[in-house]
Amino acid sequence: MKKGTGIQLSGDYDIDISVRRDSGGLIVSGLCIGDTLRQNQAVILAMNKGELKEAPLMGVGISDMLLDNDPLFWRTEIAEQMEMDGQTVERVAIGRESIEITAEYKQR
Repeated sequence: MKKGTGIQLSGDYDIDISVRRDSGGLIVSGLCIGDTLRQNQAVILAMNKGELKEAPLMGVGISDMLLDNDPLFWRTEIAEQMEMDGQTVERVAIGRESIEITAEYKQR
């Protein structure tokens, strides 16, 4: 499996399950598998440091950005966090209503 491919999450960050059965009623697939780049970015942006037991320094805590006025800090923090996840970051842009991240996983 190539890096960036894995179990998909639903809109509420729960595991996306789509059960398929064969003609005999047996389950032949259930977990949705696909590209995880964007969902991993969303989780890293939303997560605060210390929330992920396996990587306590991982997380941007984007909710803290709401009343902050230092976009350079946040662009740097977002880029660093994505790189910690193994992504090669080309660009991070913070607008009034969105954050755009241009990145991809490094190929092994």
